[in-house]
Amino acid sequence: MLSIADILMEIREEYDVKSLAKRLNLAKEHLEEILKCLSEYNIVEYDRQTGKVRTPRWLSEIETKIEEANPIVGTIIVPRNQRVRLQEITIENFTDMDLELNVRLGPKAKEISICRVI
Repeated sequence: MLSIADILMEIREEYDVKSLAKRLNLAKEHLEEILKCLSEYNIVEYDRQTGKVRTPRWLSEIETKIEEANPIVGTIIVPRNQRVRLQEITIENFTDMDLELNVRLGPKAKEISICRVI
């Protein structure tokens, strides 16, 4: 089941409701009701006449400020000769040693470093 956060993550730029509904696998009418409610609280900008929807500027600015203050940092261990799946990405380790991936995601830089686990 989709959450409001899932819908907002898809609206990174301007979309028309029909293509967004298809992308989210939702009935267009159902999505229109959700967007109507979200627009009443200024969480999205939704023009019912044109069918265009986008996130408001204030929401984009907040996301950037949060990323600047607290970039996402994480570590993933990929065991030797195995694979790890993260959302839609498969990472495979074809070596004979365990590997550590250090991930840092900031607003301007996205970094992955690969280290040997000792």
